[in-house]
Amino acid sequence: MRKLFLSVAAMALTVCAWAQENNYTDGYFIINEGQYGNEPGLLNFYSNETGEFTTKVYQSASGNTLGMTAQFGTLADGKLFICSKQNCGEGGRLVVADAKTLQTLANFKEIDGNADTRGIGVVESAGKFFVGTNMGVYAYDLTTLQPLGIVEGTAIEGSTYSPGSGDMVAHNGLLYVATPDGVQVIDPATNSLVTTIEVANAVSVFLVNDKVFAAVNSCTWGTPSTSDTEQFVLINDDNTTGTVYTVPQASPNSWFTPKPCAPAAIPGTNTIVYGAGEGTKNICKYDFDTQTFTKEFITYEGRQQNYGNVVTTDSKTGDIVACTFQSYSSTNYWLNIYDSATGEVKTSAKMPAHMWFPSQIVKAMDEVATGIDGVAVISNTVASVTYCNVAGQMSNKPFSGVNIVVTRYANGRTATTKVVF
Repeated sequence: MRKLFLSVAAMALTVCAWAQENNYTDGYFIINEGQYGNEPGLLNFYSNETGEFTTKVYQSASGNTLGMTAQFGTLADGKLFICSKQNCGEGGRLVVADAKTLQTLANFKEIDGNADTRGIGVVESAGKFFVGTNMGVYAYDLTTLQPLGIVEGTAIEGSTYSPGSGDMVAHNGLLYVATPDGVQVIDPATNSLVTTIEVANAVSVFLVNDKVFAAVNSCTWGTPSTSDTEQFVLINDDNTTGTVYTVPQASPNSWFTPKPCAPAAIPGTNTIVYGAGEGTKNICKYDFDTQTFTKEFITYEGRQQNYGNVVTTDSKTGDIVACTFQSYSSTNYWLNIYDSATGEVKTSAKMPAHMWFPSQIVKAMDEVATGIDGVAVISNTVASVTYCNVAGQMSNKPFSGVNIVVTRYANGRTATTKVVF
């Protein structure tokens, strides 16, 4: 019995040490599409502390893979959510992982047969997350991670290449979803469509200081002409359209080949930044207060260019973060960090080879979670904490040695960790 106890304890200590070593905080996850037809998508990590990259972190940590053409991700409720446009292996079209350890919490080979993903959003107050697809918007339980079916009123008849439902943000307990026909407003509590706000050519939705905006762009490919519509449209709290801001070049239209494209707000300001479009070499800036558009607020050095429109901001530092590549045939990739006030480069790190098409950057958790990517992270109240030792005994106080700590929250969520006291 003592030998068995020591064996179990050693195994628990190993697991605990591994979890502490692989703690993915204070940095950025970089989602890459992968080389279509040859490999699954890739998840890589850049550490602000060390200034170093770690490649294929999800595959290494979990033993599982993402799907092929991984393009959409967000982080909330201590979880990392990633959607891919095709499945790969035993699961990967939709992956939910622990945000710190990257252990798999759930993965799905398919969404309602063969729905092709277009975006993902989390509404913690409703205990649900949502996946936009070419067939409509699908709801999932945030605690059990099980599918709840398609959101009533969002179903569409579409092919693999249909635009479908894309970027989405949570605001005032509702979910706002960009579609080519307008902005859908979903009530997460009832899994139903409240209304569709008429905004023609809405390519994305985003938040600026707790206000919802839609990006309008009628140019589906290349450089917009004088006849194209380029706008940012305020969505009022009563789900009507408000002020319309006309700009020379709005957030790129990605409906031709749906990719993440939402602008990112600079924290504490009414200013947004966004990539100018695939193949371009600059980051645009728009100030809603002064209605000033700066096309080349940041210009990449050398042969760097946008792909996937991967530009975001750091909610903690306010910095602008962008991932670039050199060309379709090159394995030269960079992660750049810029001062959001001046546009000056603070860090330009050459990424390891074998990345294959950057699609999105997701800020990793800080030690204290905050709102990320337009998703309001609401702190959960702890209802109880129970400690279990390797002999199976339970107590409300920790045992000496290895403990399985079970934390139950008032919203019904349960978290389990291994700790040594």
